[in-house]
Formats: sequence, structure tokens, C-alpha cells
Amino acid sequence: MNKPIIICVDDEPTVLDSLKIELRRALGNAYLIEIAEGGIEALELLEELQSEQSSVAVVIADYVMPGIKGDELLRQIHLRSPQTLNIMLSGQADLEAVSRAIESAKLYRFITKPWHPDDLGLTIAEALNSYAQARQLEVQHQELRRLNQELQQFNQTLEAQVQERTNELKKAIQELQVLNQLKDDFAHALSHDLRTPVTGMLMVLRRLQNRSESVIHLDRNILDRLVSSSENQLNLLEAMMEAHFSEIHGIKLHCESLSLVFFADQLLASLEELANNYQIHLQNDIAIDLPPVMADPIQLRRIYENLITNAYKHNPPGISIRLGADVIPGNQAEHQAGWVRCWVCDTGKGVSEEDCTRLFDRYRQGKNRARHSVGLGLGLYLCKQIILEHGGEIGAQNDPAGGGLQVWFTLPIAPGISN
Repeated sequence: MNKPIIICVDDEPTVLDSLKIELRRALGNAYLIEIAEGGIEALELLEELQSEQSSVAVVIADYVMPGIKGDELLRQIHLRSPQTLNIMLSGQADLEAVSRAIESAKLYRFITKPWHPDDLGLTIAEALNSYAQARQLEVQHQELRRLNQELQQFNQTLEAQVQERTNELKKAIQELQVLNQLKDDFAHALSHDLRTPVTGMLMVLRRLQNRSESVIHLDRNILDRLVSSSENQLNLLEAMMEAHFSEIHGIKLHCESLSLVFFADQLLASLEELANNYQIHLQNDIAIDLPPVMADPIQLRRIYENLITNAYKHNPPGISIRLGADVIPGNQAEHQAGWVRCWVCDTGKGVSEEDCTRLFDRYRQGKNRARHSVGLGLGLYLCKQIILEHGGEIGAQNDPAGGGLQVWFTLPIAPGISN
């Protein structure tokens, strides 16, 4: 580490020699002593020392010098090196000059000529001690600033990590809530979708149970219906399990070419007992020459059963429910050319326009239909998910032909079939 430097400035060489001798006697070799015979030379020396990264601790300057007087010199030195302590040494300086030096150069001391060696040595020693303390404080301040910056950076990093972990925790909680909701949806949907086939089969069994004979003979038609209903329940369970575990990635479909008219005939036959019990009239208005559609038969049955079940549960007995379908002309809906529009209409009370637009939301029930419902509004929501997975659309409107609600959905025409 370089030794601190003391600069002595006077236009008289003998004074400079005396200063060096006195300072060397008082300070030893702990400091370097430089001299300058005028203000300009002193400023050039200061600039050179600063370029070498040398530490100028004290400047001792005479007041009366040619060119630049002592008070002006010390002012410029203070501007260029604020940490340097300035001492004015003169026998001719007036109080005004000393005041200017104190104000503009932060004058540390003023020593009159001729000086007393002990007084000079003590003054310089005190100045050097003050300078050393100031430098030490500056070093400590710099270290504190560095530590503070590191602490701020650490806090920012810590805050970022905390925020990241918080976001991860929120995401995990949201995912857990979604999974929990899917679990609840699955349980409700299972209850909702199985109720219809189970109720129909139970009606057949109770009718047989009410017979007085101890041995009951079953018609082949009744047995076929019971077997078909049981198979439908198993297929429905498998489809729902598959839909539940793949809901995040979409429902997996097993599509095949289906004749809607024959599909509807089989569906309505399986619901005959249910229709009789609820005093509803089921009618298949699908044309025999309608082109086949490409759809998953299990999921399609699930849609129809949901729509029919909603119709008779939300309306009084005695209504009619019609199933229909037609090809969507290409000039009416270019984006759906090659599609079939299916619908289920009832002759009930219908719903409001607001409910028509929101009927397929999760847990949504029509305001003027909810009092007849035992479900939680999942049926139509699940229908929408199935239709969307087929690439189609679904909607609802009050039937313009005779009141009641019409729910429609679109399915693609089977490949190789032209409309």
C-alpha cells in the first residue's frame, strides 16, 4: 500500500527545506513529503499523484505566492481532492483570506509564520490522524454499502424464490382443487347417468314382482330388454371411467358409422317402460334416408338419455318428446358442410333466453325448470363436452313449432357419404 503524501507549497525554497526537516523529524518515514514552488506547480503535482492513485493526505500552502494565492490554491485543491486536509501557513494573510479559505477550501488549520516546531508537528499529526480516521470511515462506509447491496440482492433473490414457491404452491392447490372437482363431477355424473337405465330396469322387475305366480315366465322381449339395459349400464360405466380419467386431455372416443334412425329406434325401445311410467310420448322423426354419422355409440346414447331425462324431469306428465335430424346444407353453413344437425324437442314449458345461452354451463339449471330436478346440472355440461370432442356444436332454443325446449347438436357425416 502506498504511503500517504504531504505536499508543501511555498515560493521560498528555504521555507520548503525547513518544512521538510520539521515534518521528517516529527513524522519519521511514515509519510512521503512532496514540494512545489508555486500554485500551478502544486496543481500539476496533485494531478500527477492522482493519476498514480496516490493518496494526498495534507497540503500545507503559503498564502502570499505569485500567480495563485494560497486561499485560491487550496480552494482548487479541495474541488479536485475533497478528502485532502488543507493547512494555510503565512505571516501576511488577513482575516478575510482565512475566512475565504475556511468557506471554500474547508480549511483545517491556519499557522502563522514563523511557526513553532512543536505547534507545527502537533497540527500536522492531528491532521494526519483525522485524515486516517476519515479514510477508515470511508472504507467502512464502502464496505457497508457493498454489504447492503449484497443484502438487497439476497433479499430480491429470496423474494423471487418465495414468490416462485408461492406460485408453485398456488398452482398445486389449484390442480388439487381441479382434481377434487373432477372427482365430485364424476360421482354426480355417475349417479345422474345411471339413474335412467337402472330406473327403467327396476320398473320391469317390479312389474314382474307384483305378479301373483310363484313361477314367472319372461317374454323373450322383456329378457332382451333387461340384458340390453345391463349391457348399457356396463358400457356407460366404462365410458364414464374413461372420460373421468382423461377429462383433462379430453374424452377418448371410439367412433363408428351409425344409422341415426335405427340407433334412435333401439334407444326409444329401451326407454319404453320409463316413458309409460312418466306418461310421456317418445317419437322418432329421423328420416330413414338420412346419411350415417360418425360418432361414438356409447357417448351418443349418453347424450340422448340425458336430453330425454331432462325433458321429462323438468316438465309435468303427458308431454311429447321428439327426436329429429337433417343434413346441414352447405350454402347455409359453409363451416359445417358435411354435418348432420340432430335435435330433441319437448312440448313442455320451455326456458328463458338467458337460460338457453347458459344451459350447458357446469352446475347450471334453468330457473323455471329447477324445481323438478334432482340433479346438479351436470348432464347438459357433459353432453357439451362429448359433442365438442366430436368436433360439433350444441345449443338450445324454445321450439318455434310448438313451444317447449329444443336442444340441438351437430355430428359429422360418416366418411365416403356425400350430402
